Amino acid sequence: MVPKLLAWSAFGLALLFAILMLTAIFAGSSLGDAAPLLVYWGAIPLLGVAILLAVVLLVISSFSSDS
Repeated sequence: MVPKLLAWSAFGLALLFAILMLTAIFAGSSLGDAAPLLVYWGAIPLLGVAILLAVVLLVISSFSSDS
């Protein structure tokens, strides 16, 4: 149960990261000065948490004895 929750959470955060980065890239001119803030304070922390969840998932799965 926990590995599935971690996997879906990491996947959802990675999708949010992709959406925010695409918004910053393609709508950067209309966002103006908010585009770098969107990347620094929105997208990068989401990616960091997604990577952290993926690492925790790998550690939990490595100690799991499910066949």
